[in-house]
Amino acid sequence: MDDRIAPTPSYQIRVSPRAKRPRLTVTPSEGLVVVIPVGYPRSAVPGIVARHDAWIARTLARTADHREHVASAADAEVPERVELPGIGIAWDVQLRAGTGQSVRARANGDTLVLSGAVDDRQACLDAIQRAVTRAARDRLPLMLGGIEAETGWSAVTVRVGRQKTRWGSCSSRGTVSLNESLAFLPQRLVRHVLVHELAHTVRLDHSPAFWAAVAAHDAGWKSNRRELRDAWRHIPAWFGAQ
Repeated sequence: MDDRIAPTPSYQIRVSPRAKRPRLTVTPSEGLVVVIPVGYPRSAVPGIVARHDAWIARTLARTADHREHVASAADAEVPERVELPGIGIAWDVQLRAGTGQSVRARANGDTLVLSGAVDDRQACLDAIQRAVTRAARDRLPLMLGGIEAETGWSAVTVRVGRQKTRWGSCSSRGTVSLNESLAFLPQRLVRHVLVHELAHTVRLDHSPAFWAAVAAHDAGWKSNRRELRDAWRHIPAWFGAQ
């Protein structure tokens, strides 16, 4: 019998005004996070972590590859090519040294031209990220519009951002939020997310009726849904966590 006590995993504490009770979450970029309501005693957190040690161990093991992938961003090199199959864009990256301490990215057809202090690796990566963000925010709403025309469903508002844990969401007010990281995914998965979130504008649940509505416009929704669980593998480490 092994009586050794497993070490307590490291964790962060986050105070949330929206939290009504303590909860545990594991994210690729932050690891284990304990979210507590305002005024909740921090002294009680170690006990919460101890009581959920089995769940924490399973979740950390399951997400180990993802967290390692995110951590590798620190060593990421400036890519020679950026491929965004989800929005139909691919760029060869061209560096042009110039004056100044910043880097500017400009898309010119199939080329993404980086100009300025291109010997600064992080500045180049930041500039590429901004270019991807611009492209995703331009293209994803247009793609959603195509699904709207096909289905007859309609979002009241469309937002594109860099969510940490979701590919998309739909609020009760009809606001569809999309993750700009979708740009790196295969188009069939992007379409699945768009159909899924638009379906929530008519069914704000995951009832059989909701899935029937999704299936009417995404016959492969079951396999697409499964594939989304590991779709983070399509996102290069230099782009950040998802």
